[in-house]
Amino acid sequence: MSYTCNKPVFKHSLPVAAKVYFEDSPTISYHCGMVEHIPLDLHNVPFFASLSEGFLQQLEAEAQKRIFQTGETLFYEGDPPATLSLLLEGQVDLSWGGSPRGFCLPGSLLDPAAVLGDLPHTVKAVASTTCHLLEWQLDGLWGLPAFQEFARRHLADCLREAQSRLSAVAAPIHYTGCAEIQPGPYLFPEAAVTFVFCDAARDFIEATLPEGVSLLKWPGGERAPILLGIADFPNAHPESAPSARFSYTETTVFVPARLGTTPGVFIPYIYPSAWEPILVGREVYGFPKQLGNTVFGAGEVSLSVDDRPWFRLSWEGQESFNETKLVGALMSWLGIERHVASAAFQVGDTMRQAVRLPAYRRIDVFNHKRVPSVDSSPDTPRYDVDQLTQAVFGVLRWFSIVRLSGARLTTLSGPLHEARLTLREAYRTRLDMRLSTGRTVRDYLGSIANP
Repeated sequence: MSYTCNKPVFKHSLPVAAKVYFEDSPTISYHCGMVEHIPLDLHNVPFFASLSEGFLQQLEAEAQKRIFQTGETLFYEGDPPATLSLLLEGQVDLSWGGSPRGFCLPGSLLDPAAVLGDLPHTVKAVASTTCHLLEWQLDGLWGLPAFQEFARRHLADCLREAQSRLSAVAAPIHYTGCAEIQPGPYLFPEAAVTFVFCDAARDFIEATLPEGVSLLKWPGGERAPILLGIADFPNAHPESAPSARFSYTETTVFVPARLGTTPGVFIPYIYPSAWEPILVGREVYGFPKQLGNTVFGAGEVSLSVDDRPWFRLSWEGQESFNETKLVGALMSWLGIERHVASAAFQVGDTMRQAVRLPAYRRIDVFNHKRVPSVDSSPDTPRYDVDQLTQAVFGVLRWFSIVRLSGARLTTLSGPLHEARLTLREAYRTRLDMRLSTGRTVRDYLGSIANP
């Protein structure tokens, strides 16, 4: 089967981190299984961004394009790699020993550790949709000294990232007596947190809220506000035990919510990178924590869960901001006039300083804490603990706030993809945080406490 394509090639369909521009070739023709040389610009592909201008031009001249149809095998586990392949469009499913091992999406290199390490392929790759790839013959690349040096650096970066990930997962857990978890409060000094203001499908978000908790939003509309908190916590520890430090990254989904007259946020999804915050979060507070891998890069951050990429946030630049403007953005996201909210906050902050109150910001956080009974089953779930808990996140100190310009959010899979997220704006901050002790405000198995 063969066909001809006479339309612009993917220029606007790729996520920004993976865009490859065909400015000099608005149309191409190709036949299935055949390849042809095409001009392109690799500057916008992160993997190639560190290469010299001369080497990039050489790669652009030698790039070939190839099309794989749904169900076609790109390579088998154990095959010697013959090409360096960049996925432009489509999805490639990976398997190892017959078991799924994730998938590749646009912007991904296919099995780069094996290709750059000159080793047999570690996975089998099958096109799950029609896939468009750029390829370079390895025989030609290995003859280039610049490529050999680039391959060594990239593999070193991969090793460093793998060692960091292994260290986070294998980090010791600070138990107290009888293998108990240290209760709160917890401190998070010098945390780097990216706040991503989004809208999502209202029916999807409201379905995550437990009984008694309602969405905090001006009425009307089919969209609901949610906030992504993408954090790097380098020195988290119990307030009473500063030596029991642990580090991790985490992505949290915050839904603005209300319990009675108390506003706050509810957390339906949260993904830390290490086991200690999972144990603390689930056992003490009831956070629905699940292991994930949040990776911070140059101009982008991404989340993967169970080896599957869930989202990627990228940006082009940043501009200085302050807390007053950030509060204005928060209120605008909730549907309140931005300039009115900023002015009201500024007056309140002036009054706070006049009476010498501490520079402290707080927000109530609600969690649905559940512990299955020993006789629970998937068909008939039962719980020994089924509660709504409340704690307080506090900002002890702001170090910096910047607004991310040219920000783009691409959801790839998982609940955020199902919620049909759209990006409003994003901010990067550095701050000291505190999580208070919690309390039970509703017991779904018995009495209801006062909220």
